[in-house]
Amino acid sequence: MDNVRIILKLDHNVTYMEGRLSSEEYKSFKQEMGYYPDDSHWMVLNIQERAKKDPKKRWMADWDGLVSTVCYNQESCKCFVKKKGPHFPTGLLSKARKFFENFGITYKIYDLRPKLIGKDLNLSMSPECQQRDYQQRVVVDAVKVKRGIFQAATGAGKTAIAANVIQQIALSPTIFFVTSKDLLYQAQTELERFILQDGQQLKVGIIGDGQCIIRDINIMTVQTAIRCLGAKYVKFDEDEPEADDEQIDTIKEDVKKLVYSAKVMYCDEVQHWAAETCQILSDCTINCHYRYGGSATPWRDKNDDILIDACFGKCIGKISASFLIEQGELVRPTIYFIEVPVNIHITKSTYANIYKQAVVNNHLRNKWIANIAQSMEKSGRNILILCNRLAHGKLLQSMIPGSVFLHGECRSKIRKAHLDKMRAQDTRVTIATVIFDEGIDCKPLDTLILAGSGKSQTRALQRIGRIIRKSPNKRDAIVIDFLDGYKYLEDHSRARLKIYQTEPEFVIKRLKLDEDPPDATAHL
Repeated sequence: MDNVRIILKLDHNVTYMEGRLSSEEYKSFKQEMGYYPDDSHWMVLNIQERAKKDPKKRWMADWDGLVSTVCYNQESCKCFVKKKGPHFPTGLLSKARKFFENFGITYKIYDLRPKLIGKDLNLSMSPECQQRDYQQRVVVDAVKVKRGIFQAATGAGKTAIAANVIQQIALSPTIFFVTSKDLLYQAQTELERFILQDGQQLKVGIIGDGQCIIRDINIMTVQTAIRCLGAKYVKFDEDEPEADDEQIDTIKEDVKKLVYSAKVMYCDEVQHWAAETCQILSDCTINCHYRYGGSATPWRDKNDDILIDACFGKCIGKISASFLIEQGELVRPTIYFIEVPVNIHITKSTYANIYKQAVVNNHLRNKWIANIAQSMEKSGRNILILCNRLAHGKLLQSMIPGSVFLHGECRSKIRKAHLDKMRAQDTRVTIATVIFDEGIDCKPLDTLILAGSGKSQTRALQRIGRIIRKSPNKRDAIVIDFLDGYKYLEDHSRARLKIYQTEPEFVIKRLKLDEDPPDATAHL
């Protein structure tokens, strides 16, 4: 013990540090446990300018842009639940240990977490949930290590994996967090289909979209949880509707108690958990012994991925789209990258103005999209058109007879009813905004037209996932994307192309259309 310099006291979501580091060691440790935001250069310049104008803020000029997950004391603590003494997220324990070992700093770990003995629930798996070998390997590892991230492509069965983990742990209460109302009902349906309780179909609690039914296993929206905790909810996407919080006052104490007492949590679409909203939820799950996250793309495009690891720990297993294609579980997509000629003179070179003129209001580009969609519809294909702006979706709907446009302002009942029609193939052309980017399971979809633009790697792969699930009579999967030759947009297009190329089973074809053809699909 005399040679031990650092004592680490491990709790469910935070690890406390006792002992002394030199100033240089502590500075290096904070840097190792932090990140530089993608816009940190401009943030630093802005703060330096503010410091020059206000003598009281001159200390701010020393900031180099680093955001660290290490808090020194209660006064400077950045956590939602303020804590005393130096501490960092338990999800980064392995990173901290590696740092101490590399620097020759001796340490000892004390696990403060209460031991869990036995199971609370009698759960079993329904015969409908047949585990594949690669799913079972992830389940075994997840239960063993008690926390981590499943990186699993669309079609890998993330919900089935989560259901198996929940069934094997069998502790109450358990919370399955989702980021949208659509995923709320989808997850409820699947968990009730996969898990049996006392030999009968599991009844899953549901908290969100105006409902609060708390049971042993619960699906909860992040939006409802964060409001019940008394924090401000910040939308993930501009198209996301405002949550209905009329009933928050009547349910907030029950929901708060559930969050603080939960023993198990699984978080869907975990790429969002670097956001401040989700960091608050992670900080409030003080009794959560088992902590998992799942996503096809468990990272962000803002250099702050460490915050996701802080909540859950390291990646447990990776199941790529190419692996699933090789296994015959997914359909191999062919991605057509259509080069858009620069046919518009843009005077104001701001991103917003370029996007509006070169994408939203680009008549030639929109005519191609409408032409392709109508031709594909005639051949019996099921088409999803994704856009980033409400105005763009409305314009495309006016150009494509019979199409339906879904967006954040549509009520959840309308969206659910239309999803049922899509699954039954009673509607052929659906236009949607970011609400359909993630998680939505509609197997008959076989054609994706990316009408919007953007550089996000996570969105690029999530969107491809909407059409590559296997379905009876699905022959192939076709993606239409655009290489826009305008400032900002060209770089974004090439960023998407680069991420597609990381999947060796994706077939990518480049096309150049110099004129408006009578039948754009003849070129595909």
